[in-house]
Amino acid sequence: MKRQTADVKSKTITHRFILLADLHLSDRTDTAAYHALQWAVDRVNRDRPDFLAVGGDVTTFGAAGATARFLGAIHRVEVPVLFTPGNAELRRPEALSLLKDLLTPERRHALRGDLLVLLPDTSAGALPAGERAWLDRVVSEHSAVERRVVITHYPVDKLDRESRAWMGQWLSRHRVELLAAGHIHSHRTRRVDGCPEVVCRGLDPDKASGDLPGLSLFESERPGAWSERFIPWSPAIRLLPADLPDGISPVGWSIHGDPVKAAGETLAFGLSCLELRPRDLDFSRKALLEALRRLRDRGPLYLSYHLPNLAWAPGEGRIVGEDALRENLACALELGVDHLTVHVPHAPAWEMERRGDGGFRPTALYGAFEEACGRLFRGPVSAGVRVAVENIHNPSDTPMDSPRREFATRIDEYLRWIDAVARRLGPNAAVGAHLDVGHARNNGGDLDNLQPLGDWYARLGRRILGYHIHQVDMDPETRRLSNHREIPALFSPRISYAGFLWAWATHQITRGPLFVEVREDEARRRTAGLFKRLFEHAHRIREAAELPDRPEG
Repeated sequence: MKRQTADVKSKTITHRFILLADLHLSDRTDTAAYHALQWAVDRVNRDRPDFLAVGGDVTTFGAAGATARFLGAIHRVEVPVLFTPGNAELRRPEALSLLKDLLTPERRHALRGDLLVLLPDTSAGALPAGERAWLDRVVSEHSAVERRVVITHYPVDKLDRESRAWMGQWLSRHRVELLAAGHIHSHRTRRVDGCPEVVCRGLDPDKASGDLPGLSLFESERPGAWSERFIPWSPAIRLLPADLPDGISPVGWSIHGDPVKAAGETLAFGLSCLELRPRDLDFSRKALLEALRRLRDRGPLYLSYHLPNLAWAPGEGRIVGEDALRENLACALELGVDHLTVHVPHAPAWEMERRGDGGFRPTALYGAFEEACGRLFRGPVSAGVRVAVENIHNPSDTPMDSPRREFATRIDEYLRWIDAVARRLGPNAAVGAHLDVGHARNNGGDLDNLQPLGDWYARLGRRILGYHIHQVDMDPETRRLSNHREIPALFSPRISYAGFLWAWATHQITRGPLFVEVREDEARRRTAGLFKRLFEHAHRIREAAELPDRPEG
């Protein structure tokens, strides 16, 4: 191959490029991620950088539909596009096949005046021998070019040990001016063997942490000096009015424990939405009624009651939990609740539905659970009480095809079950979804990615009657993800509520009661305080850039 050389001029050349990474696009066009992508393309075309670098994880699961939608948007970009894949593109074979035109050598490196740009493939969490040889070859072919930038998916410290060592030495040996990466969904800067490394937080409205999702604009006016400017996605945000009676702020909490104490604490904290979840019925009904009277005397109250579960007991060959649910239901109706929260049946998915010609067919067990719901809830719904069916989650490391996968942890199953309960209870029954955001995010592994939060919001939409909100975090003892953790900020790791607030502001989802379901008391109060302040200052917020919890400067 004939060696290519560059005519490097002595005058300074200004370089500008935009990095887009970690979008995690699904097949749908009605999600925050899809709208963020359209905004990003428009922003690139407006700012006219030298090129757009795409740093991988453009899809959430490597599906053909999502990849095609990404390519459709990228075809609108009016500047050169360089590309390197991320680990999400490896989850299904369709993505890399459809992305083949972006994986050609001319899309993975470019010569821009006195600057050589290289985009090695680290999508498998390593830098394979072939990629190392490719880097050496391209640098050798452009040996007269002294300025170099590397853009890839994985930051150096997230590569395997051997790749980390090799990359560090290579960056130092070739005096690379900048390494830009993604993958970790948060912003970070550091030096790797003397080379500045900048990690962008990415464009995913449900995962970008520390701030809004967005793009990173890199500029250099002289060799060895690069600056980064974050460009946030800032759609219009209007949080009020809520879809609740006048005088009721949507912020509340769900307290698992003493209901009398819960009602008193709700009054003291100034909340108008309360969900009770007694551990047992050994409490003073009179004291609870008095505590609720004081709450209602203060102003309008939206009251929910979280009922016990119905579950399949295979060892006994029967459904268990109906007696306890019936007793709690009687208590809830005596209290004058507006809303009943009940989990989907606890049973393996394969026991509830079987795939057949034309789709899924309910089993006899499915019918038995449906009949139980009819017996239990026909009276309450005829009295105007809402029945909100809550999604549950799978344990960590549960494959999609596992016989242990819980029923209705797939969105399609969940919606079919809600439809079945609604049909059983009659056309005028107020039956819908109670979306637990943490359960949707922490759903066993594969389903977390196959069903991103944006898909839950889009598919459940206005059928949602209420929410459980909390954060998902690593349990220090089990080293597994656990639910019901504090939300320290709107844009926290694992669940960013930027996507949720977009869906809320656009009325894609119901503006219903937001029950903070954080188990530790002080953490619950801090989380409720965060959202209470958000809605108290909602009149000041016109776009996402005006939301609280954003970094200063």
